Amino acid sequence: MTSSWIGGVSIGAVLMLPGCSEQPQKMARTEQQIHAGDSAVASGAPRIHLYQCDDDRTLFVNFKDKGLTVKLRHDAWASAVVLTAPSQGLPYIGESIIATFSGNHITIKVPGKRPVICQKQVT
Repeated sequence: MTSSWIGGVSIGAVLMLPGCSEQPQKMARTEQQIHAGDSAVASGAPRIHLYQCDDDRTLFVNFKDKGLTVKLRHDAWASAVVLTAPSQGLPYIGESIIATFSGNHITIKVPGKRPVICQKQVT
């Protein structure tokens, strides 16, 4: 009786091992991944994300091309600055401008100027 009980315990322990294995941690999604599918709302109009910048201006952000292209404006009616990223998680690059997302913040760097940091507004 003892050997069958020990055998049952060892089989039970082996069956429980996969449940004890360490689960891989999920990586935080990048802004590009989050917005990969929201280039437009159901009406067909582009979805606009608002950011408040430390230079007291509002930044209007549109994501396109599965999150690999971003359009930036400081006025809803102004022409946009278009930036692209070569792949998910990398900075967006345009002519003399680089934009990097980190959480709910975007940092905009232009040569010869101080970086501008903008925080996403809750809508």
